[in-house]
This record gives sequence, structure tokens and C-alpha cells, in this order.
Amino acid sequence: MAPNLSQIADFFGYDDDERDAKLGGQISVAFFLLGLPATLIIGLLCDVVQRKKVLVATLLLGQGPCLLTIFVTEYWQLFVLRTLTGIAVGGALPLVYSIAGDLFPPTSRAYASAMVGICSSLGSMCGQGVAGFMGPTFGWRLPFAAVAAPGLVVAWLVHAFAEEPARGVAEGKADEEDGDDESGGKAAYAETSTAAVDDATKTKTKTSDEPYDENISRVTFLTRLALDFARKSRSVISRRTNVLGFLQGVPGCVPWSIISVFMNDYLANDKGLGVEAATSLLMCFGLGAMGGTVGGGVVGQRLYNASPVYATTFMGAAAVAGIFPWLFLVHADDYDGNDASAMSRKCAVAIFAGLLCSVTGVNVRAMTVNVNDPRERGTAFAWFNLTDDLGKGFGPVLIAYLIHRMGRQNAFELGFWFWVPCGVLCALCGLTVPKDEARVRREAESLRRGYSVGGEGETASLLGKGGDK
Repeated sequence: MAPNLSQIADFFGYDDDERDAKLGGQISVAFFLLGLPATLIIGLLCDVVQRKKVLVATLLLGQGPCLLTIFVTEYWQLFVLRTLTGIAVGGALPLVYSIAGDLFPPTSRAYASAMVGICSSLGSMCGQGVAGFMGPTFGWRLPFAAVAAPGLVVAWLVHAFAEEPARGVAEGKADEEDGDDESGGKAAYAETSTAAVDDATKTKTKTSDEPYDENISRVTFLTRLALDFARKSRSVISRRTNVLGFLQGVPGCVPWSIISVFMNDYLANDKGLGVEAATSLLMCFGLGAMGGTVGGGVVGQRLYNASPVYATTFMGAAAVAGIFPWLFLVHADDYDGNDASAMSRKCAVAIFAGLLCSVTGVNVRAMTVNVNDPRERGTAFAWFNLTDDLGKGFGPVLIAYLIHRMGRQNAFELGFWFWVPCGVLCALCGLTVPKDEARVRREAESLRRGYSVGGEGETASLLGKGGDK
């Protein structure tokens, strides 16, 4: 939507204030906030059922409404369809990082997070490009169909060919490679804990002579699901690293909402660049973000392996430093899409901004994987995504209010300073990561000993019947 915000406003007959309030603020609330309960449910489901099936369903939920946007004629239709797509986008994060946590050991998870970030940045950049270059010629609705079609193909490919890793299988790999390190990012579970984790996710099988009542079974399942979510949420929130990591997303996503919702239209109309040139400038930012995701992931992982304090300080410093190139881009008045020299300077600044702004996200997600039990990572990332979405949802509403009060330029300049509390919270995580990692290792070892003595005990399967097939 961002490259064609003014075109969409003209389509619905909105003035500038309504454009920022309805298309910038209300649609963002729909996209990021109204789907939060479903996002939490998806996060829990990926801890207790086969994640491949949930991922396929999530892809279909996201791409289907996106495709249907081509038929929109009224605002309420756009509002509903963006809400459904937002549910899918929010639910995808816990799924992806839950699976990634079982594919990569702790000493490589920042690299894995970097790969996910590259794909996300590439998708965002391509989406901006498709909308920015197709929209002025073919209208604002056709780009939605153009980006939805590949997503439906990916859903089919995942259904047909993807194989899901066993839960917790990567935890033993870390110790095989690095040994047991109590103090740093190399630390992981003991190898023997992998067997315990696998056992904990197994389920009992219904025997042929057991009485079966479908209604009671469904109620029992939902009750156990709710209780398990509450138990896992308490465990997740009891880790201070999680709390700090979750909270940083609220202020940290406010500047991102400016970039993703308003900036393209601001550069195209307020600065006079036109949609295509503004889109090109933001694609340069996307290229920088891809480079920052790779470089930030590599550097962050090496710092994390040396000491988590180094990595979290790096994250916080990058977040604060990312403010200044964006202040320059917002404040500059010498934009000219026909002046190659001026545009090259602005593109260089946009690339530099992307390099800085992407460092925090790739590393904070890898850190979150490391401090959570494999059976709780879906729940952890559901909460992570909830706080991120609070920032992404309320951010545009806050910025739209500030625009009404002080104009776009002043509102944007103020909004980018929200990266300061984000950076401080990221840096504070360095004080809590070693203790939380050690706690997770102790819990895994205790679980292993419980299995060797007493069998399943109180860690028996949540599902009880049917299982994770």
C-alpha cells in the first residue's frame, strides 16, 4: 500500500488527513493488532502440532485475501482483507523461528536469523518495487495480485516437499561442536537432553478398545491447550531476557512504521520525487537492510559467541545510530529525481540507514531462540510478535496523530527518536542472557533425569490422544 497511499486515498475520496488517519493508521491497526489473538494461537499450535501443516494454512490465509484485494471497491473490504493478511504475517514469525531453532544450533542461530531476515527484506523490497512501478500505470489493486500469486505457489511447495525437523534436535549439535560453555553464546543443552525433549513431544496413542467421545475429546483438547499456553507463557515471561527483548519491540517498531507506511508517500508527494523515484530510494534502503542483516548477523554471532554483552551492546548502538541517517533524509529539501548526483547521495544515505537499522532485529531474534526451551519457542515468539505488532499497530496511529498536530516532517523526526529506548533495552539484555541460558540448560538436564527415573511423569503430552502426526 505504501507507494500508492495517495492514489488509494483518491480512489476512496479521502483528503490528506483522512489518508494518514484511515490508510496509514486504521489499516495498520487492522493489519497488526486485530489479529493478535490468532497470532498467539498460531504460536502455541506450532509448539504442539506439526508445524508444516500450520505453515501451509498460514500461507493460504495470508495470500488468499491479498489476491482478493483486486476486487476491492469499498474501504471496509480493504480493512477486512488487510486484517486477514495481517493475521497470517504475524503468525508466520513464531512458526519460522520455531522451525529454525530446530535446524541450527545456538552457535549458528544468528546466521539462521540473518537468512530469514534477508528473505524478509527481499520480499519487502520486491513488494515495494512491484507496487511502486506497477501502481502508477496499472492501478493500486493489481500489485496485490502480483505479489500473492508466488505466495500461493510457495504454499503448495511447502505442502508437497518440505520436511519438518524433530523438536530439540539442534540442541545436541551445539555441544558436539563447542562443548558446554556456561558463560557465553556457545552454551547449549547437554546432548542427552535432546532425547528428553523428543520424548516430551511424543503423544499417547488411542487404543482400539478405549471409549471415545468426540465432543469430550475436543473440550479436553482445548482446555489442555489453554492451560499449556498459560504454563508456557509464565515460563517464557519469567526469563528477564524475554521481557527486555519483548519490550524493546514496542518503541523500536514505531520508526519502522514510519518507513513502511508513510515514507514512500512522503518522499513521492511532500518532497516531490514521484512514486517511481521514491520507490527506488526505499529499495536502496532495502538493499542496505539486506546487507545489514547479513553483516549484522555474522558480526553479532561472533560477538555473542565471545560474550552476550558484546552482542547486545552492538544491537543497542546500531539501533540508536540508525536514527541519524533517517533524520537527514526526512529533513533534506534538495530532492530531485532528475538530478543523478543528488539522488546518488540520497541513495547512499538510504543504504547506510538500512545497514544500521537491520542489525537489531536479526540478533534479538537469535537471542530469543537461545534463551527458550525448544518446546516453548513458538509461544515465546508469539509474545515477541505481539509486542512487535503493538509497536507496528499503534506506531502509525501515533504518527498520524502527530502529523495532524505538527505536520509530517516534525512528526517523522520525533518518531525516529523512539529507537533510543529500544537501544537501551537491547543493551540491558546482555546482563540477563547468561543466566537465562544456564537456566534453560538446567531445566533440560532435570527433564532428562526425570525421564531416566520416572518415565513421562508430569511432562506427558499435552494432546493426550492423536498426537503430532
